[in-house]
Amino acid sequence: MPIRFPLLPALALAAIGLAAAPPPARAQAQSDRLEDFMIMDVCVDQHDRIEPALVPGDRDCTRRRNIRAGEAVPYHMHNFPNPGAPCPQRLGTVSKDNIPIDKHGVTRIVSFYDRGVDHSCPDAKPDAPTFGKLDTGREGGSVQWIDEHWGYIMGSWSPVALSYWLTPSCAGAPDTSGRFRYGWVIGPATLPPEGQGGFAVFQSKLVTNKDGQEPEAGACPKRFAKPFTMWMRDRFTYKDGKSLDSLISLRFSSSAKDGQGPGPATQVEITYWTKEFGLTRWEKWGRDDWVHPRSKMAVATLGKTLFESGTCSPPYSFRSSPVPGLTIADSGSGDDYSRTLTQGGDSHAWHMSLCSDYTNIVKDPDGGLVVPWGQALSDIFWAE
Repeated sequence: MPIRFPLLPALALAAIGLAAAPPPARAQAQSDRLEDFMIMDVCVDQHDRIEPALVPGDRDCTRRRNIRAGEAVPYHMHNFPNPGAPCPQRLGTVSKDNIPIDKHGVTRIVSFYDRGVDHSCPDAKPDAPTFGKLDTGREGGSVQWIDEHWGYIMGSWSPVALSYWLTPSCAGAPDTSGRFRYGWVIGPATLPPEGQGGFAVFQSKLVTNKDGQEPEAGACPKRFAKPFTMWMRDRFTYKDGKSLDSLISLRFSSSAKDGQGPGPATQVEITYWTKEFGLTRWEKWGRDDWVHPRSKMAVATLGKTLFESGTCSPPYSFRSSPVPGLTIADSGSGDDYSRTLTQGGDSHAWHMSLCSDYTNIVKDPDGGLVVPWGQALSDIFWAE
């Protein structure tokens, strides 16, 4: 099934609050396309058939490509358990698949998280969730797409709510998936060389419907937030020890008035994307003055708790900043992961409070299955 794009005319980039134009179009290798960093790879034989016993990184995986919609998934990406966790959690607590899903002849990329336990453990409870079995009361994920300019997350769903980002695109595409265009931007469709990055500001408004209600056709917000987005392409060593070509994407909760930095933002989510696995790692950070609204715990305290859990390795260390005048320096105290951001005389420490590294790869014992995740997805993200 060929990949199709939303039937939405290309918008003038200035109309979506861009602070930095995308890189100029040029001939690029397959590995420089963001699309290849959004979809997990499978190992294939000389006839392009999936090798179910192999995963990217295995010595015998000499040929690989993006998994295609409808193909059996031969392995799953798990997070890492706490070193002291009981046996049922030895496969982690969450499994992730980054796969294309076809609905009504339209393709989107889905990052699905699947909760479960290892039922081969003698102390696993029979009614505990099982990996690979759809349970919409426990699981969820995000729907992504990419056009000629940017790759982006359109929305997400969970047992709590259906959420989506409406953007100024809704004025021209009020009843199609185009209204979610550039809701949560990951990075440019054509990636920069290793060691380089960029930044931009996009307008969006998060809409959360706790009852699962879908957006009304024609609904368009009067005001939009302006989160600051920054990205770097570089090699990064994940918790499993593999050093992979990665796109590290940062989405701050707000931006400076001139669009040249995060400004007053107090939170940032960081996603790591690789050619081998797609969405490979997720982090949440808070500025030193941020306090969790429910637990009332300071972010520095949350950072120490995460560090002690041992579930994630150190985060990416910036060797340069893609934003003029913004410096990013590691500042860990030995019992947490932190960095200092300084711009225009304003300096703050930031602490990593949550993290999931999905390089705990588990091969499917049955040689792969066609996962049922598409059944849980709202059609609004596939409406052209």
